[in-house]
This record gives sequence, structure tokens and C-alpha cells, in this order.
Amino acid sequence: MRFFTTLGLAAGLIAQATAQTPPGTSPSTNNNLNVSFDGTRVTPGIRLARESTLITPTFNFVPTSSNQSFIIFLIDLSLSTTTLNISSLNASTQLPLAPGIAANRTAILHFEQQGVRFAANGSLINSTIPVAYYLPPNPPAGDIAHTYVFYLFEQQAIFRPTNVTLSSTVASRVSFNIANFSRTAGVGPLLAANYFTVQNNATANATGTAGATASRTSGVATGTGGAIASVTPFRGAAGTLATGVQTVVAGVFAAALAGLML
Repeated sequence: MRFFTTLGLAAGLIAQATAQTPPGTSPSTNNNLNVSFDGTRVTPGIRLARESTLITPTFNFVPTSSNQSFIIFLIDLSLSTTTLNISSLNASTQLPLAPGIAANRTAILHFEQQGVRFAANGSLINSTIPVAYYLPPNPPAGDIAHTYVFYLFEQQAIFRPTNVTLSSTVASRVSFNIANFSRTAGVGPLLAANYFTVQNNATANATGTAGATASRTSGVATGTGGAIASVTPFRGAAGTLATGVQTVVAGVFAAALAGLML
């Protein structure tokens, strides 16, 4: 009996070690999405300083065919529900609250880009505008470490691309249910993932002002290894520098959600 218990424990540890998504979350996969923040490679569960995540990361993934399209997400699974004004949320799209990393936590969308393509060598070929521009991690002072998960789905031919850009309506990103999205017509299997954590160890203040902003570029990066949309001028894998970055959101939430940090 002890032998089988030991085998079961070993199998569990191996599964946890190979998982590319946080334990106990859905959807899940053991396939790694290669993600780097300005040269710092993300390994599953790595703790990163907020300052190192201010620019949009670069991605690398080898497709099975040249005409494959993908959807990339970055989602924080640790948004506290205790400070949410539930009555301000859209009952049809945001309620019930999407599951988070633990009780009293929900999800918030930090980045979404549809129609993404990768070259045969795995470098990103960027030719589309993000549905949700990159919002850097900004967890509140004194809170638990927030868990940020990258998801890469196959975008099938029947998928109907989203025409609404969420860059200026960050409140609509709250309670984003990735499991429900994965069941949308035309959304293929979860092909790869990765995740990291960020914690704000500063002393919490009384006002709890939200300081993160979502930004966009006036043009879209293209070519081998291009980053997507960024908060500051960004570098593609080839080392080129894209310019024309401008802030389009002065504050990340409406008055009903003032003080919420992500």
C-alpha cells in the first residue's frame, strides 16, 4: 500500500512540475509558451518584479502549419472581490464572477490579441491590433502575490474576431472567464501557456490609488520576433525599436472601481 501511495505522490509531483498553468485552475496544459520580458524568460510560477513587466513581452511558439492563427491572453487570477462594486458590473457578461486563484478572488483581463501568427522558427509575426491592450501588473500594496497567466489558443477559421477594443474600457475586463471563452465557436484547443507572479510589498496606504495605465501604439509591430503593443517603446526579438507609444487611458477604472489595483 505504501508503494502505491508513494507512486501516486510522485506522479502528482511530476504533473505539478510539468504544468504550465497554476495548479487547480482551468483550462490547463503541460505545453510551454515561450515568453520573455525584455530578455528575462518566464518560467512557470517565477516571481517577477513589477518593474520588469512594464513592457509587453515577446512570444515564441512553433506552429504546425504556416496558416495557423492564434489568440493570446494574459489574465490575472488574483483580483480581490472584497473591494468590487458588484452592482457596477454587467450582469450578462461579468456575473457570476469568473473563478480566480482562490476564494474571494476573480480574474481580470490584462491582454488579448487575436489573429496572431508565428513563423516556422517560432518567432511572432504581428499584424493585428490587440482587442485588449497590454495592462502591466500592478497589484495593491500588502496583497498576496498576484498570479498572471498567459494562454495560447488556436484560432480556427470559423472564429468570429472581436471588433471591440477594450483599451479604454478597463472596467469591462473585470471577471473575464477564460474557461467560458475557450468554449466559444471557433476557439481551438489550448496549445500552450505560462505564468508568473508579482507582489507589491510596499505598505498599503489609505487611498489605494490605482496607478496602472493601458497603452497602445500608433502602429503595429510586424516582422520576426515583433512584440505586440506596449506601454513604453518596445523592442522586438531582432532588437528594433518601435515608437509612437501614447497613453490612451489616464486611469484604469471608472469611479465605481476607484482604488482597485491589479
